[in-house]
Amino acid sequence: LLRKRPPRGLLGGMTEVPTSHWTARQDGVADVSAAPFAADWRASGSIRHVFTHFALELSIFRAEIAQDPPARQGWWSLPVDLPGEALPSVMKKAIEAAIPGATRKP
Repeated sequence: LLRKRPPRGLLGGMTEVPTSHWTARQDGVADVSAAPFAADWRASGSIRHVFTHFALELSIFRAEIAQDPPARQGWWSLPVDLPGEALPSVMKKAIEAAIPGATRKP
């Protein structure tokens, strides 16, 4: 599931995976309470990404589902299509932690 970030702020208007609200000054939620839908979410590691003015550490969760739940905001992208999505490097790292190899072009 991908969505577009708000137009203003860090990574404004860029594509992201659903995440809790975080900024350079505020930590986001680090558990499944920020999940975009109910599922059997499991921890899939964490990533660290350094921006010019702060370091971000994200806890990554993933769920395997039989069919796509309705996307309230966003769109579904198959793993094979992820290399063609306009994702910032921090989101590529997050996806790679959940689905190794998914953002690399074949």
